[in-house]
Amino acid sequence: MALVEPIIVVLGPFGGGTSAVAKVLHHLGVFMGTEFDWTYREPHDTWEESGLSRLCRRAFSEPGGQLQMDAGVLQAQLRSWAEDHRRAARIAGGRPGVKHPSLCVAVDFMRDAWGPVVPVVVDRPFEKVVASLNRLGWWTDERERAEATAHLIAVRDAALVGTATVTVDFEALRAMPAVVIRRLADELHLNATDAQLEAAVESIVQSADLSDADPYGLDLLMAKVERNPEDARSVNILAQTYFDSGDFVNARKWYSRQIEMGGFTDEETYIAKWQIAQSMAQLDTPWPDVQDALLKAWEFRPTRAEPLYRIALHYRVAGRYRLGYLFAERAAQIPFPEQDMMLFDPAILAWRATDEQAICASWIGKHAEAFTLCRRLVGRPDIPDHDRQRITVNRDISVPAMIEAASSYPDVLVGSLIPGPRDAEVTVSLVTGPDRGAAERTLNSFLNCCNDIAQVGRFLVIDAGLSAQDRAMLHDHYRFLEFADPDDGPGARLATLRTQIHGRFWLHLGQGWRFFAPENFLTRLTAVLDAEPQVFQVGINFADARKLTGTCAAEQAVRRAPDAGRYVVTEAVASGPAMFDTERLDLAGGLNDTETDSIAELRRRSGSAGLQTASLDEVLCIAAG
Repeated sequence: MALVEPIIVVLGPFGGGTSAVAKVLHHLGVFMGTEFDWTYREPHDTWEESGLSRLCRRAFSEPGGQLQMDAGVLQAQLRSWAEDHRRAARIAGGRPGVKHPSLCVAVDFMRDAWGPVVPVVVDRPFEKVVASLNRLGWWTDERERAEATAHLIAVRDAALVGTATVTVDFEALRAMPAVVIRRLADELHLNATDAQLEAAVESIVQSADLSDADPYGLDLLMAKVERNPEDARSVNILAQTYFDSGDFVNARKWYSRQIEMGGFTDEETYIAKWQIAQSMAQLDTPWPDVQDALLKAWEFRPTRAEPLYRIALHYRVAGRYRLGYLFAERAAQIPFPEQDMMLFDPAILAWRATDEQAICASWIGKHAEAFTLCRRLVGRPDIPDHDRQRITVNRDISVPAMIEAASSYPDVLVGSLIPGPRDAEVTVSLVTGPDRGAAERTLNSFLNCCNDIAQVGRFLVIDAGLSAQDRAMLHDHYRFLEFADPDDGPGARLATLRTQIHGRFWLHLGQGWRFFAPENFLTRLTAVLDAEPQVFQVGINFADARKLTGTCAAEQAVRRAPDAGRYVVTEAVASGPAMFDTERLDLAGGLNDTETDSIAELRRRSGSAGLQTASLDEVLCIAAG
């Protein structure tokens, strides 16, 4: 079996000096590729092989390095790229090498897909990396640049523990290029000639970040196109560079030229059409013409949702919500294009179109749809938390309509429910009185919202003040209810209920609550208890809220488990609707009918017993009044 040539992999964050090291390797005879991405600073070449660069941008978010591609698809495409790259290196007579900052989070993928690799770790002081990114103005702000840099470095270093690496100190490379380059060539066993070593040394730019009169390199690109007007790739780079520089007149001109030339993939042609429409919008072209350009882009590649999303956004901002809904709904129906490589904003394709649909649905009175879509979005792990909180606020706009929808008497369902055995696995309880109407609203809303109500074995009611007539009417309307009379006080009510519950799971609804979110409450709550053996209570509302708060759990705070969805582990015992694991509740000391504040006492005892609580990640019911 033929030996596989190890791929030399340059690993470092954006702004970390990897381009300089990759260029050195090129001059030392390492084959880094034949076509590279373009960057907006002298000397413009990134030394990022174009094919791999497209794959990295598709697979990982920039600058955060979060995986946004199916892992199996990524493995297969990395493997195919490596085979082609090694083959090209053999033809060129050099050792294969590669560089891209996103590879810092792909070390394990590389090992599995590429086989042997030689990691070249580029070290640069963290502060100087961030300072370089700040000068370049890459991404949103300094915090994002710092967090992304720290993440790339941490993931890279963790993946390389126990692995033999070659390290290049970037600041030393700039200060003593001849010494560092000679050592690098020796450690990589490169048989570099004196001419190659000299060229490598000359390639090192002494100052940190050079600027020039042509910061985007447009003069250089235009000269290349003028020398060879049929160089399609240079035309493409020129068009994109004009777009990124804000020159939308020339961007539109050169993207149009790219389409005329042909020879591009359908995806590349679609991107050109999309960018033409974007350029027209930036130039304040009349909207009918912009929309026509967007529709032509979508018509050319109907598997891409960006044009329809952009049209929906326009109409929503203009207050034309029915048209916005029409285009957003169609955009949201388009599956994520897993095989496409050029995704400028994957969020549009993954969830932003659905977000627009939810907003427009709310404005045209489709509150159940808007509410459901918002909840689906809140549950996604890939949504930034500032958007998650915004979507939660949008969700709450539809809650009054959801409360109204859940208030009706579910006569068919009520007729199917019967009293269960005393040892039922799941018992639901509530407190009534003296307002029978409040109890009916709690029962109706819970029955209408609890999609897995069939799991309930018993319904227990503590009568805390109903008149005899109201109690009889309540029992007549809900014949599955069992009534109990407590001693005085909230603590006595809970203690009385506990003595009558003989199954494992007890969901206590409290008094005067109204549910509005259709949910598999019992499945989720029991799943949390199964997943967290130290948890004895799971609250339905995030942060034990009694009213709408416009907030939900942040992604970094949540846990997930099969059937449980998002939830958080806490130390606070919920006073609102919550499920108890009765065995664990008893380990925490149970409920005492002599306690004036049973929840506070339970919080104290559970902490001493090493037990915790949890809650779901949203507010799903509210207290009356």
